[in-house]
Amino acid sequence: MPSLASSDEFKEYSLSVPGHSFRAYSSIENLSADWETAQPHDNIYLQRPVLRAIEQAPPKGISPTYLIFYKNNLPIGIAYCQIMTFKTNENVQDLEGNGALKNIGSSIKGFLAKRLEYKLLVCGNLLFTGEHGHYFTENSLEGINEARHLDEALKKTQSYLKGKKVKIDGVFIKDIGDAEHHCRIDLLKQSFREFLFHPNMVLYLRPGWDSFEDYLQDISSKYRVRAKKAFKCGKAIEKVELDEMQLKTNLDRLYELYQGVMLTAGFNMVVLHENYIVKLKENLGDRFKVTGYYLEGELIGYRTNILNYDELEAHFLGYDQSFNKQHQVYMNMLLDSLRMGIDKKVKRIVYARTAMEIKSTIGAIPEDLYCYIRANNKLMNYLMAPILEYFRPADNWVQRHPFKAAR
Repeated sequence: MPSLASSDEFKEYSLSVPGHSFRAYSSIENLSADWETAQPHDNIYLQRPVLRAIEQAPPKGISPTYLIFYKNNLPIGIAYCQIMTFKTNENVQDLEGNGALKNIGSSIKGFLAKRLEYKLLVCGNLLFTGEHGHYFTENSLEGINEARHLDEALKKTQSYLKGKKVKIDGVFIKDIGDAEHHCRIDLLKQSFREFLFHPNMVLYLRPGWDSFEDYLQDISSKYRVRAKKAFKCGKAIEKVELDEMQLKTNLDRLYELYQGVMLTAGFNMVVLHENYIVKLKENLGDRFKVTGYYLEGELIGYRTNILNYDELEAHFLGYDQSFNKQHQVYMNMLLDSLRMGIDKKVKRIVYARTAMEIKSTIGAIPEDLYCYIRANNKLMNYLMAPILEYFRPADNWVQRHPFKAAR
C-alpha cells in the first residue's frame, strides 16, 4: 500500500479525507514530539511516561504501535495500539462459558480452547480500564466520521505490520463509553461486533468529603459497621509506601503475590512483566504509589494507585489469600484507595472490572464500556458473537447501595 513518506522510524499513509494522513511508529523512542502536541492533557494513559513504562516492561506477548494523525501536516490526534495473541487456553481459566454454546461437551470446549489462537490489533490499552485508545483534538474532525476515519487507519496499520512480518487476524477496539453513542453505531456499520465484559466500577467522591470520616457519615450504619470491622481486622497490618529501591528489593515477592491473585481469575487478557511495577515507578514518580501490607514483618500484600489528574486508579494488586479472611486484606485495600482519593481531592476512583459486588459495598457503581471486534475472515466474523458470549465471564453479582437515602 503506497505511503506518503517513510523512514526507519515511521511510515506515513494518506487517508481518504483530503489533507488527512497518519504516521505509524513501532517504538516510543522514535516517536515524534507531535505526539505531545496532539495528546490529551488530562489522560496520563495516553502520555509518554506510561507508554514508555509499558514498552520497557511489556506484558507477555504484547507489542505496541503508535499512530499520529495529521490534517494539512499539523498533528490533530493519536491512537495507541497493542498487538496481542489471544490464546484461549492461556487467557481463559474458566471454560464453563455462557450463552448459546454453554452446553457443548467438554471435548468440544477443549478443542475450541486449543485452536482459538488469534492475533489482534487492539486499539486501546489492555492494562487499564477506560477510553485510552485514541484521541482527536477539539473540532479537528468536524464533518468527518470519526469511527470510519479511525477504522481506515487501523486497516492501513495492518499493512504496515504485514511489512514487519506480523499478520493480523482481527481488530479489537477497547472500551467505548455510553456517551460515544454515534461512534458506537458507526462501528457497527463497519461490520464490528459489539460486546460487553464486566462493567467498570467507579466511585464518585462527593464535594463535602474533606476527610474519610465525612465518607463514613454518608453511608448507612450497616456499611459503616462493615468498614470499621475491616479496619479492626486489619489493625495488625503495617502499611508502608514503597520507594523505587524497596520495589526492586521486594520484586520477587511482589510478583509472587500478583500471581497468587491473577491465577484465581477466570479471565486474563494480560500477564504482567516482572519489572512492570518498577518501570511505572521510574517513569511516573509520585504519580504512581505502591503500598506494601506487612504482618509481623512479612510482606503479605500490596496495592498500586495511579494519580490521573482528577481521578485515582486502583491498579494491579497482590495479596496472600490465606490472610484475607482473618485480616480482611482486600477490603482494607479498597477502603485505603478511597482514603487516598479523598486526601488527593480527586473527583472519582476507578476500581476497574473485577470483584464488582464487594466494590459496590463501598459505593462504587457500574459503568458499561463497550468493546468492538472484527475478524478479517468473514466467516469468523459471523461466528464471533456466539463465541464472545461463550467466553464472557458470568455476570452473577448483586449491586449494593451503601449510601444513605437522600432526604
